[in-house]
Amino acid sequence: MIHSPDMTTFTSRLRYQGQLVFDSAHRIGAERSLAVDAPDLPVLRTVDGRPYIPGSSIKGAWRAYTESVLRTIQAQRNLGHALACQPISEELRCLPKDKVKTLKDEADADKALRQASCWTCRIFGNGQIASKVLIKDLMIDEASFLRTEVRDGVAIDRDSARAADGFKYNFEAVPAGARFEMEILVENAAPAELGLVMIGLNSFARGDILLGGAKSRGLGWCHLDREMEKLEYVTSEHLLAYLLNRDDPDAVAARAVTEAKTREWLIAFEEAIQEEVNHAQEAR
Repeated sequence: MIHSPDMTTFTSRLRYQGQLVFDSAHRIGAERSLAVDAPDLPVLRTVDGRPYIPGSSIKGAWRAYTESVLRTIQAQRNLGHALACQPISEELRCLPKDKVKTLKDEADADKALRQASCWTCRIFGNGQIASKVLIKDLMIDEASFLRTEVRDGVAIDRDSARAADGFKYNFEAVPAGARFEMEILVENAAPAELGLVMIGLNSFARGDILLGGAKSRGLGWCHLDREMEKLEYVTSEHLLAYLLNRDDPDAVAARAVTEAKTREWLIAFEEAIQEEVNHAQEAR
């Protein structure tokens, strides 16, 4: 089974930076405005009026994509719910209530709860264990943004295939070309878990993950411009040098993330999948 370090001590930290670029308009919705001249469905803004994307919106879309990938793999390999559980069903959760009660009585409850969780929950957290992925709210690059646009929408009566009476509305969207600064921390992840993280980030880079509302209408298409030189990986071995802000060549080189290093993590993920397969076969 995959080893998943708990959060009681520092083992590693990956800092990932880049820009999220929208190839189409998008909208992350806010509450309906009470202003007379405001659109019916406005976009979410900061207190000074700039559109932004909550880290929770990125994490939700990322987690959903990861779950779909892992559920496909576990179905192909006959792995039950080891990779991604079904949290909407008590019976299919990786940590049902009766199991949680038992594990919390153990001496090292955090470790026991984490090892009993599916891979998705180990990375993104659940009601019992903390997430290893931390995402900062994404602020818009003001040079890439001038103003929002307002589009019309109408509800369709599916019986008549016509516009439903009284259901015309408008919604606000941020135009294509908007760029947002994206920063992610991944704490105490095992190499195989970092491989799973890289699968998600590579999917963002390819534009496989859409964000926001009205995606079926063409909104939300985006891609991640990765900046490899801004990636930083710190292990417990180099923790002291990191905390003391040492910028000598050896310390900087130790924190650098190369394409070869990301390939190592992806290979570790693939090997961990095979270990799960072997473990499942032995248990049968």
